[in-house]
Amino acid sequence: MGLARTKLSRAVLRERLPGYLGQAVLLVLVIWLAWRGFANFLGNVRALGVSSGYGFLRAEAGFEIAQSLIAFSPASSYLDAVIVATLNTLLVIALAGLFSTLLGLAIAFGRLAAHPLIRGASSAYVEVFRNIPLLLQIFFWYFSAMALLPGVADSLQLGAVLLNNRGLFLPQPQLAPFGFDVPRVEGFNVSGGIALLPELVALTLGLAIYNSTFLAEIFRAGILSVPRGQAEAAASVGLSGVRAAVLITLPQALRLALPPAAGQYQTLAKASSLAAAIGYPDIMQIVGGTVSSQTSQALEAMALVVLLYAAINLAIALAINLMNRRLLRREGR
Repeated sequence: MGLARTKLSRAVLRERLPGYLGQAVLLVLVIWLAWRGFANFLGNVRALGVSSGYGFLRAEAGFEIAQSLIAFSPASSYLDAVIVATLNTLLVIALAGLFSTLLGLAIAFGRLAAHPLIRGASSAYVEVFRNIPLLLQIFFWYFSAMALLPGVADSLQLGAVLLNNRGLFLPQPQLAPFGFDVPRVEGFNVSGGIALLPELVALTLGLAIYNSTFLAEIFRAGILSVPRGQAEAAASVGLSGVRAAVLITLPQALRLALPPAAGQYQTLAKASSLAAAIGYPDIMQIVGGTVSSQTSQALEAMALVVLLYAAINLAIALAINLMNRRLLRREGR
């Protein structure tokens, strides 16, 4: 028995040895090319007298950022600018992710509705918006739709919310004492509240609408995978259509829809870099643009951009995996 195993192991080794050698040669070649590229870069940096490294992050930025979720001024450092740009990117990803999920679920159930008008409108939504390039949709919302909004003096007021061609203004919560700072028009400006730039609104709309079409198909496939008997059982115990969909169908559909949906959320996060096309101060526009040009350290800046987007996408994948595991544990798997 032992001799047979030894012969089998040697046969498997002989069969796989060429593949192992090929992988080893390829690995050595990649390492050598990376080393040569890095050595060439260092040589060029020394020849040009350009400093390298990330010491520039401690220097004064000297520029302003139109939207900042934390305190930022020209006297702040480049590191602060990177943090502001990252928070702005996370904000648009979170908003677009939320709205695209809600729209995707609504359209998914709409495509399965019994009423032909709802089913047809939902299908038309998917076919139209998923076949229009994302950048074109963002340009439409920014250069066309937002430009049609009234000026500050004629702002549209929706309760405590103001909407004009300078953006969307929301009430800002205050903790001492608790209340809301409501936006109000004062002359040619809006004071108080939280201002969402037109660039943020246009980018969020473009990303949410475009990605909701793909999420709708993912969610629809998940809903169709739930056995019809589940809905019939829900109806037999008195659950209405909406309650049965939320309490019975949706949890089971999400278990199957979440893994492919994770890839679409990551696509949304990567597509948010199109913000630079309309001047929204995100990672690509601030770090890959302004910081890179001002410091003349393009390699370090772009490496930072790559690492930040990679970290965001890995975080999204981790969050979706944790949600999926939680759903599986609820089902006892």
